[in-house]
Amino acid sequence: MRHLLMLGFAESFLPWTASTLIPAFVGLSLIVLVGMKFQTRYVAAFAFGILFWFFVDTITGAASLDVNSGFSGGAGQLAIVGLFAIGLLFFFSIDRNRNIFSPELAIGKYGLAIPMLVAAALGVHGLGEGAAFGGTAALTTSTSLLDTFGGVSGGVAYVLHKALEPMIIGACYCAYSIQHAKNTTGRLRDLAILSIVFAIPSLIGAASGYYLTYDSSYFYALGTGTAIYAAVRLFGSMFNKANPASSKESMTMAVLITLGLLTIYFAALFHSG
Repeated sequence: MRHLLMLGFAESFLPWTASTLIPAFVGLSLIVLVGMKFQTRYVAAFAFGILFWFFVDTITGAASLDVNSGFSGGAGQLAIVGLFAIGLLFFFSIDRNRNIFSPELAIGKYGLAIPMLVAAALGVHGLGEGAAFGGTAALTTSTSLLDTFGGVSGGVAYVLHKALEPMIIGACYCAYSIQHAKNTTGRLRDLAILSIVFAIPSLIGAASGYYLTYDSSYFYALGTGTAIYAAVRLFGSMFNKANPASSKESMTMAVLITLGLLTIYFAALFHSG
């Protein structure tokens, strides 16, 4: 039985909601603003650098799908690998009729559906994060939420991650759905919807993790599979058969991929050491 709670549910859940949802909206808005001024392939390249780090972080949270157990992992290992496969196949199944592997045919054709699916796919990672947060908040003896999660540096790291990760969604929005909104108000509404879709799994994880104890690595395994769907959608937006990249643009995109990865690496430094 858990000891007397020092941090109430509302005291932990409301700040978690704000620190997840607000940075997500800001990050989405920034990348879409940039995407309206530059070629989509450029913002997609920057976002791909972020996604590479995101994928490594997610599969690490899933204990690399329990590969270190060899052939002796038992039911737990089978469950982790199974959830990975389910996550991957589920999103491809839902999106199979929207030209996944012919991305140029999907541009402007499916409304907000593709970026919403990408937002949901990336958000699954948040189930594991939220569960870990909720469990820690429920068990801490501290009365300070910030101190419980590494102080100011830990808070900065989380906010930066929640601003950077949705840029993957924003890049897909620029690639597939930028024509969906007819004006600024409509675009802000689109981005608010995408922010909420991305944040909901984190909030579910935090709420359930506060009251229940379970292994979050299963959620990370599921999120590893769903992240591959997001990667395919993002990767497709980097290429355009009608307007192929020149050799100079290829180097520009390589630099942007590097910059994206180093940007989220910088954010990770705040909660390391």
